[in-house]
Amino acid sequence: MIKYDKMEEDNLLLNFDTSSAVGSEPSKGGSSKVTGGRWKQRRRLQRSLEGKTRTRSKSNSAEHSKGSFDISSGEQEHKANPKRKSVSDEGNERTEKRPRIREKLGEAGGKDGSYISSLFTSKESISLKSQDDDTEKYNASPSNAPLADKSTFEGLGIVDRLNTHLTERLNFKSPTKIQQEVIPMMCNAANDIFVKAQTGSGKTLSFLLPIFNQLVQEESIERTSGLFAIILAPTRELSNQIYEVAETISRANKRIVPGVVIGGEKKKSEKARIRKGINILIATPGRLADHLENTTSLDISQIRWLVLDEGDKLMELGFQETITQITSKINANSRINRTQNQWKNLPNRRINVLCSATVQKNVQQLGEIVLDNPQLISSDQTVDFDNTSSTDEQMSIPDQLAQKVLVVPPKLRLVTLNGLLKNTVSGKQDSDSINRTIVFLSCSDSVEFHYSLFSKNGQRFRKTKNPETGKLEYTKYFDDSDNDTQTDQEEMGFSTSPLLGKKTTVFKLHGSLTQKNRTTTLQAFVKGGLGDGNSNYILFCTDVASRGLDLPHISNVIEYDPPFTVEDHLHRIGRSARVGNEGTATLFLLPGNEEKYVDQKLKAIHRKEGSMNVQNYESILKKSYSILSTSDGKAKGAAWDTNATTWQLNVERWLLEDTDKHDLAQKAFISHVRAYATHLASEREIFNVKALHLGHLAKSFGLRESPKQLGRSGISHNAGNGAAKTKKMDPRKQMLKMAKLAANASSNEFNISI
Repeated sequence: MIKYDKMEEDNLLLNFDTSSAVGSEPSKGGSSKVTGGRWKQRRRLQRSLEGKTRTRSKSNSAEHSKGSFDISSGEQEHKANPKRKSVSDEGNERTEKRPRIREKLGEAGGKDGSYISSLFTSKESISLKSQDDDTEKYNASPSNAPLADKSTFEGLGIVDRLNTHLTERLNFKSPTKIQQEVIPMMCNAANDIFVKAQTGSGKTLSFLLPIFNQLVQEESIERTSGLFAIILAPTRELSNQIYEVAETISRANKRIVPGVVIGGEKKKSEKARIRKGINILIATPGRLADHLENTTSLDISQIRWLVLDEGDKLMELGFQETITQITSKINANSRINRTQNQWKNLPNRRINVLCSATVQKNVQQLGEIVLDNPQLISSDQTVDFDNTSSTDEQMSIPDQLAQKVLVVPPKLRLVTLNGLLKNTVSGKQDSDSINRTIVFLSCSDSVEFHYSLFSKNGQRFRKTKNPETGKLEYTKYFDDSDNDTQTDQEEMGFSTSPLLGKKTTVFKLHGSLTQKNRTTTLQAFVKGGLGDGNSNYILFCTDVASRGLDLPHISNVIEYDPPFTVEDHLHRIGRSARVGNEGTATLFLLPGNEEKYVDQKLKAIHRKEGSMNVQNYESILKKSYSILSTSDGKAKGAAWDTNATTWQLNVERWLLEDTDKHDLAQKAFISHVRAYATHLASEREIFNVKALHLGHLAKSFGLRESPKQLGRSGISHNAGNGAAKTKKMDPRKQMLKMAKLAANASSNEFNISI
């Protein structure tokens, strides 16, 4: 019988008597049945009588959070709970039921006793069948490599001086297929040209070489002779890259001077260069239109070549009206007929060239504005421009590019990305050459968050002058306190990454950075020179780096966020497998509707058999998070799933301890969801923002729950603290409402304003 005394004020139970005396009711199992009191206390006492007492180990989350994001901490967790079922490293069998993790977060900044959902509680079904032949390397003959026959630049009509410079100093032994088609036609000045070719096939050199070739043959031409060619590009980075190629070619003949005018630079210095004299001008449309209006020293009367690179992006960014104004002014001010006898090697009419990797409807509209009776030249065939159609079948990728697809549940996205990056850099730690990887994200805030995460405890870079040599060099520092002695130096957008490896450097690039920071980051990523033998470079970026940039030796492209259009996918993966080199691209998709993207969109452009495979994300997690013994090669310590969970929890604790980082994660999550809502209406069935599980997706940003408000100003931190409460809105409706703002802001990624 149970005897108890009840205190009126605090409801405590006292004087428990567990003896089976008068009044106790025996249970079916033979033990006494407890009656009276609260049900929790009755339940606890009943279990005690039945010998089922459970001891709870007190966890101190603050103590765990002091460590780094090392999966070895999973061994301690495994030893503390050895009875927990784990996944075999050799098979795919899962635990039948995983308990929800309960962790007290009082010292870590959360709510006491709150539940944290495990990464592996609910395994979403994936319909796409994965291939388990990841070890087999995909091999195919490159489709954009230089020709293997006896073709030479000299045979295409390039003069000896340029040919010697190309072959001996720049190491261009033979032209590519698209260069073999375009260069003779531009040199002969027969027709306007539409150039359609795969990314990385050498389009830039195909239109720059003929221009230099014709100008070099006129010995009387120098920098003060006037402007003869204008090349328009949609982004600042692409404009700078074309300028660097032009400057490299101009070293063969220093009489021909290239120049560049882009948004973000000082117009005063640009005007000074124009007054001094430029023969070939590379520009963004907005800045060129501004100079045509306000710079009187810019003479466009002798323009012989007008080249529009990345025509599809020019139209996508809304440059149609600006380009129309530019071409109208060039036509109105043209005085070519006055100098035909003076420069006989130059064309007696303006040659217009439009370059694009795709032939879509908007590109054809641009061609109708700029081109006159054009001829289309592609790496596959030469056809009439008027006979082209706007189908996905006209888009293709380099044959040697291996495309992988990872269908990953939203909870596991972050740990899978970390595992994929660690697997990528693990085999390159002792390499002398630089292994470069690009990770594409949907928005600037997401870039900032992932860069901040993977640069945790890393050393930042800045430029300082070497007192001995007087040259600018990259130096490292750990925290902001070092800035006190170098207040005039701007922090660079790259840092070492102890989280991924000792010889790994992470970079960030997006349109919200200053032009100086963007230029410096891109140069450091391309040219290196960061010291300490860093062999792995990882660039987190938006689509600002997807168009036309010739980044050398990009071995891996990771589309962590799916592209907004198939054209964006084509250009993203085109940063790898350039000019005959091998390359690998990996696309992350969510289970469910997004799996349709493979059949409905990707198979139309990945037509080479074996070039696209679906990979099992668990194989990546096992390889990355398993701790292997050096003696027998067998797994030791905690299982890979335990280590992955530990790594995720460490990220979450880090965010809870650092308010600024937590706010950054929330901001990145909100921006990501808004960007997701801007997918094309034609792909709404595949990328449906209403089908997202926001709580699970928040885990991929290290958040333990999704933000309560998806408003313009972000998250309200005053709720519950006596502040005025705002009317609650459905997060999904608010997110859709902000989608238009996100779409309008996407143009700022490219900084197209003058």
